[in-house]
Amino acid sequence: DIDECAIGSHNCSAAETCYNIQGSFRCLSFECPSNYRKVSDMRCERIGCFNFLECQSTPVRITYYQLNFQTNIVVPAHIFRIGPSPAYAGDSIVLTITKGNEEGFFSTRRLNAYTGVVFLQRQVKEPKDFLLDVEMKLWRQGTYTTFLAKIYIFITAHAY
Repeated sequence: DIDECAIGSHNCSAAETCYNIQGSFRCLSFECPSNYRKVSDMRCERIGCFNFLECQSTPVRITYYQLNFQTNIVVPAHIFRIGPSPAYAGDSIVLTITKGNEEGFFSTRRLNAYTGVVFLQRQVKEPKDFLLDVEMKLWRQGTYTTFLAKIYIFITAHAY
């Protein structure tokens, strides 16, 4: 594998981030929606919300992740762990894949009240890119706070 991102042989624009994958690369663009500000390369935070319902239902934070696997990954495979940091006694989370899982390759499971995983439940036979939106609703002291993980998953052909 040649790291096109490191040697600069990619064609990503200045507004995009180059991400190396086995045998290739991807140009990724990380934009914050309106009412959010970029606080790091991979994270947006909500600036404000207008009412209680909006505060409960829109994510307080959106974080981007990139994962790279090969087609021969053994399923079921835990590929992503999520939970509040720090976690407190009485915390409880609900995990939902809200976008990107139309073919049902992925699922979520709670490991305990405040830790959950996203797992690959079906073998991906051909190289394929996914962008999953995984919503974590944190129940803490009587209110829900929503967090959104946008997870790029690149499944590449396994190297022989």
